[in-house]
Amino acid sequence: MSFWLVVSAFLVMALSFLLYGFIPSVKRRRDQHAGSVALATGCDDQQQALNVSLFREQQRYLEVQRDAGELVEAEYSELLADAQRRLLEDVKPNENKRSTVVAGTAAQGGQGLLVVAALLLLPVSLFLYQQLGAASDMAIADLLQQSQSQQAAGQQADSAIAEKLHAALKVGTHKSPDNLYYWVLLARLEQERNDLKAAAAAYQSALVVAPDDGSIHAELAQLLFSLAGNTPSEAMQNHASKALAAEPNNASALGLLGIAAFAQQDYRGASTYWQAALQNTAPMSKSAAALRSGISRAKALSGEIASTWSMNLNISLPAPLAAPADATVFIYLREWQGRPMPLVAQRVRVADLPLSLQFDDTMALSPERLPSAIEQIEVVARIAMSGNRQSSSGDLEGRLGPLSVEQIAQPLDLEINSRLP
Repeated sequence: MSFWLVVSAFLVMALSFLLYGFIPSVKRRRDQHAGSVALATGCDDQQQALNVSLFREQQRYLEVQRDAGELVEAEYSELLADAQRRLLEDVKPNENKRSTVVAGTAAQGGQGLLVVAALLLLPVSLFLYQQLGAASDMAIADLLQQSQSQQAAGQQADSAIAEKLHAALKVGTHKSPDNLYYWVLLARLEQERNDLKAAAAAYQSALVVAPDDGSIHAELAQLLFSLAGNTPSEAMQNHASKALAAEPNNASALGLLGIAAFAQQDYRGASTYWQAALQNTAPMSKSAAALRSGISRAKALSGEIASTWSMNLNISLPAPLAAPADATVFIYLREWQGRPMPLVAQRVRVADLPLSLQFDDTMALSPERLPSAIEQIEVVARIAMSGNRQSSSGDLEGRLGPLSVEQIAQPLDLEINSRLP
């Protein structure tokens, strides 16, 4: 509503500029000014005729003097040129005033056109804005903001707003079929409405606009997996492969291709896909736990000897040290006095402390560098006060190490108890 008030205000301002000249007092002053200019122009015309007459008499007098021998030709030419310059100077003011009268006459002749333009401005502007402008964009953005505000406040989504948003997106995709944003929003909304076929159709339309978008291919692959009753299909694998070609670290596509490989009894392939997906999944998430479980099962079925190495770690932030609840805590294992690249890494929040974590080989960032293969390990937990991955002044930190295989076999306690200078 506020948006339309602003639009209306600007249109009223535009109309006021057009109609200002038709206010009676303004029009009367303009007509009086035009009359005075016309009167002055008439007087100037009489003066102009007199100036021309005087110039011609002076020209004849100079010719008589030249013919009588009183003036040489050079003197005659100089005096005549001087008289011509004076005549031209007298003509210029009159020409300027004549231009003013002509302009005033033209303005009066265009008054009717201005009236018609003023009357048509408002309806034509509104019509063009609805047809060609961003009216639908503004409506969709407003509905999305309302929905997000409800979710942020912990309220249940308003079905009326959802229905309006659904209708607005249907209209938006019809008017702007090349708008990728509309198609993806519509597809996700159709999933919320549990209309998976309509969602799949919307994703297909989105891919017409952006055929190489890896995220859209991955979302459609996940949807096709659900439509097939959580069974891998050829279409699902096709879209997952395209997603992986565009985004090699797409965890969703990697997970789906791992499921397809597992269903085909390619357990080594499944383990490889899932390990890659695990590296691009939030370590503390349910998805990460499911991937680790799947990796262990796939390795067992492939006959690969599963590693029994693990580390149990209790992490805490003792008083008087304190940090914002939403600050990030980076926890990682690395080789003692070896390569700085972590073997295993986790990321949590200060609000999660104290907590207990278990590390094992399935969490390794690289399958070529498993924690079980390292003789001595260092454990680091760092609260990034600045939010940077790299350590910086003011960060809070705790360390353990070097840790031997025997020490790792027991639960370990790690306190974040120092501040970096």
